[in-house]
Amino acid sequence: MCTLRKAVLVTIFALLSGCASYSITEQEMTNYLKDNVRIEQSIGIQSVMHAEVSVDDLEVKIGRADKDRISIFANTSANVQMMTLKDIGLDLDLEFSAIPEYDQETGEIFVKSLRLETFEEHGKRLSPDIKQFIEPAVALIGTALSNQPIYKLNSADAKQALLKSTDPQLVIKDNKLVIELFN
Repeated sequence: MCTLRKAVLVTIFALLSGCASYSITEQEMTNYLKDNVRIEQSIGIQSVMHAEVSVDDLEVKIGRADKDRISIFANTSANVQMMTLKDIGLDLDLEFSAIPEYDQETGEIFVKSLRLETFEEHGKRLSPDIKQFIEPAVALIGTALSNQPIYKLNSADAKQALLKSTDPQLVIKDNKLVIELFN
């Protein structure tokens, strides 16, 4: 009965509006990430070779570098400890790109096919040895990003709730992520 009710509501809404859709701007997605995503990774063995990496700031660009991908820029700080050497503080700028994917059950948008686009370190303190050590921590940040939603539809908003109950498509248009019921 509930499925029939949803189908009727979707049909009525689609007839009245022509095409049910909801657009998410870059700023809305950036704000969602800032409010809901915390990423801190630790790798290595304390007192031997260890790095603690945390993402301090996230920013989203939609469809700018690649028309089908979302870019996520992460300002990242890392504290690297190598045996008896003084701890090294690093400031890293990372850019990941990914394809958005919708989870109908939760109404959340995740990223898949994540790839690291840029890895830049300010201060030029990153030797090749340390860079090799930091790269797995950066990969862990990418994994953390792909396991957390980058946006979630709001069930309190009628339009978003309606889209959440269906199986919409994600499309990138005009630097927005559009969740639409029909093409």
